[in-house]
Amino acid sequence: MKAVLCYAGDFNLEESHVERLRRQLPEVTFVCKPRPELAPDDLQDAAVFIGWPTDEELAAMPSLRWVQLPSAGADSIVNRQLLRDDVIVTNSSGVFGVPGAEHALALMLAFTRQLHVHFRQQSERIWKRNPYCLEIQDSTVTVIGLGDIGTEVARKAKGLGAYVIGVKRSATDCPAFVDELCLTADLDSALAKSDFIVSALPLTEETKGLISAERIGKMKKGAVFVNVGRGPTVDETALIDALQNGRLEGAGLDVTEIEPLPETSPLWTMPNVLITSHAVGVTPKKAQRRTELYLENFARFLRGEPLVNTVIRTRGY
Repeated sequence: MKAVLCYAGDFNLEESHVERLRRQLPEVTFVCKPRPELAPDDLQDAAVFIGWPTDEELAAMPSLRWVQLPSAGADSIVNRQLLRDDVIVTNSSGVFGVPGAEHALALMLAFTRQLHVHFRQQSERIWKRNPYCLEIQDSTVTVIGLGDIGTEVARKAKGLGAYVIGVKRSATDCPAFVDELCLTADLDSALAKSDFIVSALPLTEETKGLISAERIGKMKKGAVFVNVGRGPTVDETALIDALQNGRLEGAGLDVTEIEPLPETSPLWTMPNVLITSHAVGVTPKKAQRRTELYLENFARFLRGEPLVNTVIRTRGY
């Protein structure tokens, strides 16, 4: 069985990880190349594609049975017309939970201790204590989207002593570290009482624009908004207005509606905004975690068992 690892964007596996795949999966022939070097013969009889396939690559793989995405998000592929219905799609959920949650907490803590103010003062050589600090302990933190990253955010926020509200699209068992579980339909009431709002939403037809102007207007005055999910889930114009008129204390944005964020965006120069350029997934353990996930899924695939992180394409994740 042939599997193609197509290196593109930030996806690349060091040779030691590729050798581990080959050593532990002798039944699989791995073709590992950057996208410009992939030839038609590489794709022709491939059963598995690891990467983000283009339409041209999908059309060139008549034997394709499974696409393993290197990312947690699947919005780039689920609606592709050339992706046959019988092809399994899996994502890399589980790889980014810890770094994503730590990133979200870092943004939250930056605002609690007014680090964004101190950074500016340092660049201007101003020694001035800021009296407007906050605490996560005893605050209310709402996490919208309890997937891999959102679940870890909730767990860590609870560890810091917060009252945690988790928001999901459907009712399930409530994790022990979530004090209150509410459905997306009840999001407005959670926003009105939250000191920190963390969005860890995937991008789907259902979540696009979910954090609307109306919902931003219902957020508690002085709240901090953090987005480590997807940019288009938020009405960015309304968010900017809320930050400018003082409704929101600040925003930590790892993602934006358009990426890279246009140079003309006012977000770049707003004093109460921190931008981190879609960096939540950056971690020295990323390749190791991806490799372990791939090994598990290949073992399941070869045994004919259900795969980990199978994407339900009608849901988008």
